[in-house]
Amino acid sequence: MTANQRYAKAESAAWTGLLGNVCIAAVKGGIGAQTGSKALLADACRSASDAASSFVSLTGIRRSRRLGAPDAPVPALQGKTEAASGVMASILLMIVGLEIGISAIKSIADGVDKGPGWPAVTTVVLAFVIKELFFPIKERRTDFYASLAALVGTGAAALGKPLDLPVLYYFDPASSLIIVVIVFSSGYRVASASVLKSHSSEIEPADLNEFKAAIQRIEGVIAVEELRVREHGHYVVGDIVISVNPRISVLEGNEIAKRVKYFLMKRFSHVTDVSVHVEPYDPGYPYKSNHDPNQDHIPTLLQ
Repeated sequence: MTANQRYAKAESAAWTGLLGNVCIAAVKGGIGAQTGSKALLADACRSASDAASSFVSLTGIRRSRRLGAPDAPVPALQGKTEAASGVMASILLMIVGLEIGISAIKSIADGVDKGPGWPAVTTVVLAFVIKELFFPIKERRTDFYASLAALVGTGAAALGKPLDLPVLYYFDPASSLIIVVIVFSSGYRVASASVLKSHSSEIEPADLNEFKAAIQRIEGVIAVEELRVREHGHYVVGDIVISVNPRISVLEGNEIAKRVKYFLMKRFSHVTDVSVHVEPYDPGYPYKSNHDPNQDHIPTLLQ
């Protein structure tokens, strides 16, 4: 399977998770509001949190596909925008979950005099079957415990009337509290993933030019072929490819790489680590600084 095929497959799975969970959350929320099921409302909120998680995954997959590497740095503005959207969605869902939890506690305190009925139970079962059949394994794994809690809560509450056991009505709001905890856990994971991605973002072009100018002043460096500098919170990590005279020894090339690394870490105090890769300069490319064209005529053992 090629890289494009892998990205396409991952993107398709992410879209399935996003659109599928949005639809399921809408249906659960509508039936839950109609039947008065706190468990189904909480489960709808949890499905919405799964949709938010799928959205964060989708943005990461599409960015990796565009940049060509899963760990490619993100432009600073784009990283902050993606992080803000993920965090805001998580906070909103956690607020809704909190409201559902408070409502469930009030219902238990005031007393529950009826259950949600069988439509709520049917909705939980159908949603679980659909996810088992059409959703990725990861989605099904996170869905199981919340669906189980919703099924127990709505099912027990629905049996309260035919069994003439009013105490079973309390299972519905009680199970919603368990689902709310799962919602908070999912929201925290989505927010954390969004923040971590934004903290691994590409620095501004002006700073890159400063790094590049500093590297090119180091003796032995002909050109900076590639420069990636990523921010991790308050720290910076660099990944650099430099070209050197192709006729020097491997040891000399490594010494130049060490000079580049130590100079950058000393010159820029916020740089915590630098990986420097050395390549032989190809004089067939346009002229670059620090290259002596007369060196092309010096005989070597390779000639």
